[in-house]
Amino acid sequence: MSSIKTPATHQITFLRHGQSTANESQVLQGQMDSPLSKEGIRQCQALARYWQAQGVMFEKIISSPLGRAHMTAKYVSESLSLEVTLEDAWMEREFGVAEGVSYDEIISTHEDLPPRSIYAQAYETGESDWDLYIRAAKAIQTLIRNPPGRYLVVSHGAILNAALYTILGITPKPPNQRLRFRFENTGYAEVEYYDPHQRWTLNSLNNTYHLLQNTIDLDS
Repeated sequence: MSSIKTPATHQITFLRHGQSTANESQVLQGQMDSPLSKEGIRQCQALARYWQAQGVMFEKIISSPLGRAHMTAKYVSESLSLEVTLEDAWMEREFGVAEGVSYDEIISTHEDLPPRSIYAQAYETGESDWDLYIRAAKAIQTLIRNPPGRYLVVSHGAILNAALYTILGITPKPPNQRLRFRFENTGYAEVEYYDPHQRWTLNSLNNTYHLLQNTIDLDS
């Protein structure tokens, strides 16, 4: 995990939820919910075992209230004997009328359209890029107002990307110009905030070693 904690440091792990049934079916979820798939449960169990074996601890676990994230957080929290705090700010991006629609259908419907403006609502009624960015910035501000310590945030790909954009000072860009941070299911990033210098450090991104370790263990 991260380097040794100093008294003025927030050490934050951003974790994407395990695979959901909608992920498995290649359907856009947004704030629509779907349960973890069998593979998603396996991923969460592998992560919980890995962190427990590594002696990983957190002061607080914060989760999106959407079921796929909340259940992921519960698998981790039970292995670490911690409670989960639900915060709406960490819910996935709202994707409007596209929620529940397959990616193939979305691509075929929108592939000939010009890139969406960063100020326009996503899929007619969803959050704009700026809406999401502002929500992520507020979520980070709330998190940093907690005392220094180790925090786990269990959330979703789009909002976690937006959170990293705010940390790294990357403002919203049109889709065809956007830098994308990959978060596989149960992939996590580790960042630090050192308050005296107001300095962020990105220590790791899309860490999925627990899945490789689990495969090795099963095959041995």
